[in-house]
Amino acid sequence: MSLSKKQEEWLDKNSSDAENFANVPEGLSTEEFWREAVDKNVWALKYTPEKWKTKELYLGVMEYSYWPSYYRNAPAGFDPKPQTGYDPEQVPEELRTEAFGLAVVQQKGISMEYVPDALWTNEAFCLAAVRLKGWALEYVPEALKTEALCLAAVQQDGNALQYVPEAQKTEALCLAAVQQDGDALQYVPDSMKTEPVYLAAVQKCESYHVDGVLQSVPDAMKTEAVCLAAVQKNGMLLEKVPEARKTEAVCLAAVQQDGWALQYVPEVLKTEPLCITAVQNMRNVQDAKYLLAYVPEAQKTVAVCLAAMQNDGWALQCVPEVRKTEAVCLAAVKTNGWALQFVPEALKTEALCLAAVQNMRNAVDAKTMLDHVPEAQKTKAVCLAAVKRNGYALECVPEALKTEALCVEAVKKDRDAMQYVPEDKKDAVKAAMKKKG
Repeated sequence: MSLSKKQEEWLDKNSSDAENFANVPEGLSTEEFWREAVDKNVWALKYTPEKWKTKELYLGVMEYSYWPSYYRNAPAGFDPKPQTGYDPEQVPEELRTEAFGLAVVQQKGISMEYVPDALWTNEAFCLAAVRLKGWALEYVPEALKTEALCLAAVQQDGNALQYVPEAQKTEALCLAAVQQDGDALQYVPDSMKTEPVYLAAVQKCESYHVDGVLQSVPDAMKTEAVCLAAVQKNGMLLEKVPEARKTEAVCLAAVQQDGWALQYVPEVLKTEPLCITAVQNMRNVQDAKYLLAYVPEAQKTVAVCLAAMQNDGWALQCVPEVRKTEAVCLAAVKTNGWALQFVPEALKTEALCLAAVQNMRNAVDAKTMLDHVPEAQKTKAVCLAAVKRNGYALECVPEALKTEALCVEAVKKDRDAMQYVPEDKKDAVKAAMKKKG
């Protein structure tokens, strides 16, 4: 049931000051009104009629009360309860049931300290609680932390391992913890850190944590399986892999995840397929130029160079002249028209120059691009493509190709290109432009 207009108006006007709730008109006082009231101002709980203090209301209040975690390290003698308007002990006894306690555990952002203390002495409740939130194990009495209960906790949240008594930390329990969350490795006793535990930790940790996890693994435990799992999450970790573990499979997995890992691959393993995989998996395609520096000259094959050009044509400057085939050069200018300046003059065909002009990353550069087009290849098609990208390119068009139609296209793109229109064509171009509106 929604609030009435009068209830909404009263709350909008009075909610900023909790003392106003001491004088709520009788006709406005309903369960829905008070739930909205404490939602707007948690201090309203102080004035909430007993009959409206329901389980749902208390759970709602908890979302806005953070004293247990916020004030845990408060100075001696400091009582946080008056600072927030909520005290777990205010919950009526009849509401402090197991169902209420589990509702508290399940609710997002609520401290376990809101769970009535009596419930933590109930083994069944504790088991149900850790199955919902593994870290609830922190509040379970030591006497109730059985093997089964601890296992249930770490299976729900691996980091709950920090609350498991040392005597209960078996290899099986530690393995279960890291299988749920690799970051739980930090709570595993050294004596329990076996190869399966390290492998599970690497496999299950977040990608941004795998570097730290791998660094904590002793070299003797950095098996091929552990190293493979690490580079599959972060290829650049190949740098931290012992040379003896840099197998073909590990190196391939690394460059598949991040092409830049090629720099850490042993020279003997830099095969053509591996190098192609590396250039195809650049995080930033514009780095293809720099990656080619890590490709051995013998492996800078047409296939490898072609793969690099398909990422960024600018890398053409790093391709050996003998590998600059028509296919490689065409692929280069199709991804970055500026690569035309690195194309051998003999390969600057009309089709290739046209592709270069059409694929300028910045249309403004189309004018400058014509400077790299041989005079013989400054055909009608190439020049038309240039002025359609940048009208100012008309300045670089041979006089013989400055037809009325081409000049109109240039001025249509940039009106100031009129300055490069031949005098004998300006009137016709102006008339055409006026006609086009």
